[in-house]
Amino acid sequence: MKRNWTIVVPGYPPFPMILLDGELDHAAATREARGIWPACEVQP
Repeated sequence: MKRNWTIVVPGYPPFPMILLDGELDHAAATREARGIWPACEVQP
């Protein structure tokens, strides 16, 4: 199962992040995304 989240990084247009490791809640998706893009916001 995958879950799509929209990533918003200052200076870039919003883009999707697709997680293939099962469904993650918003907090887990935010931790995952900020490991790559530290200043990002995660939107459902």
